[in-house]
Amino acid sequence: MVALLEAENEEGFTTGMNYARSQWSPAMLQEVAWRAKPYGDQPSDYATFRTVEEYNLRDHIKDITAPMLITDPEDEQFWPGQSQELYDGLTGTKKIIRFTKAEGANMHIEPMGRALLEQRMYDWLDETLAR
Repeated sequence: MVALLEAENEEGFTTGMNYARSQWSPAMLQEVAWRAKPYGDQPSDYATFRTVEEYNLRDHIKDITAPMLITDPEDEQFWPGQSQELYDGLTGTKKIIRFTKAEGANMHIEPMGRALLEQRMYDWLDETLAR
C-alpha cells in the first residue's frame, strides 16, 4: 500500500483499500473513520492518505526554537526510533527522557506509568520555566 501511494497509483491503492475494508469488522471501520477525521472530509481513502503524508516535521525540525521535552518509551509500538530522530534533529534546548519496562512505563504513551511520566514532565516544566 505504501508503494502504491509512493507511485501515485490511486487505482491500485483504492483497490487494495476496498479489499481491506471488506475484511474489517464494523469496529475497525469505525476506528479508521475516527483516525481519518482530523484530516478533513476527503473524497477517498487515497486522498486521505495523501493528506496524511503532508503532516511531516522532517523539513521543519530545524525551525523549532522552543525548549522541547521528548519522551522515549521502551517497546514503542507505533513509531519506534522517532523520538530519538526528533531529538537528534532539534538544534535548540532539548531533553529526551527514556521510560523502561523495568519502571513499568514502557510502550506507547507509557500507559502503566502515567504517574512517573507526569512527575518527569512536571519536573522538566519546573526546570524549564524557572529559567
